[in-house]
Amino acid sequence: MDDLNNAAAELSRWAEDLEQKAQRYQELHAEMTAVSVTDTSADGRISVTVDANGSTTAITLAAAVRGMDPTAVATELMACTHRAQARLRDQVTGLVQDTVGADEAGQAIVGQYSDRFPDLDPSASAAVPPPPMPAAPAAPVASWPSEPEAPATRKPDRDRVVAPEEPSDEDLFYQRKSWLQ
Repeated sequence: MDDLNNAAAELSRWAEDLEQKAQRYQELHAEMTAVSVTDTSADGRISVTVDANGSTTAITLAAAVRGMDPTAVATELMACTHRAQARLRDQVTGLVQDTVGADEAGQAIVGQYSDRFPDLDPSASAAVPPPPMPAAPAAPVASWPSEPEAPATRKPDRDRVVAPEEPSDEDLFYQRKSWLQ
C-alpha cells in the first residue's frame, strides 16, 4: 500500500511540475511576442525595427538619405537588419534563461534563434562597397542622310485623312449593317 501512496504522490508532484512549466512557457510566449528591437546606423540616417520573429516591421530613413548612393543605402539597411536580429537573439536568450532556465525546450528555442540569426563578421558590416562607376556615354551613331526635317508642329499632317485604299470584304458585307444582325 505504501508503494501505491508513493506513486500517487509522485504523480501529483509531476503534474504540478508540468503545470508550473506550462505557466512559465506561457509567460515566455507573452514576453517574446512583445519583443521588438530597433537598430540605427552609426550616422543616424537609417533605422530598422524587427519583431520577435526577426521580420522587419519598420524602416526609418532620414532626409539625408536622399543624396546617398542607393547601393550604400541598401547595404546599410541590411547591416541594420542583421544587427537588430542579432540583438533580438540576445534578448530572447536572456528571456529564456530568466523565465524557464536551462530547460531542454528553452535551449531548443535559443538554438533556433542562434541558427536563424548568427553573429556577423564585423568587418563585413563595416565595409561599404564602392559605388558602381557610371557607364561611359555612347558614341553618336552615324545616321543615313534623310530628307530635311520639317519644323516640328503640334499635329503634323493635320489635314491628311488616312483610310484604306479599297474596302475589305468585311467592310462591304457589313456596310450600313450592324454586326448584331
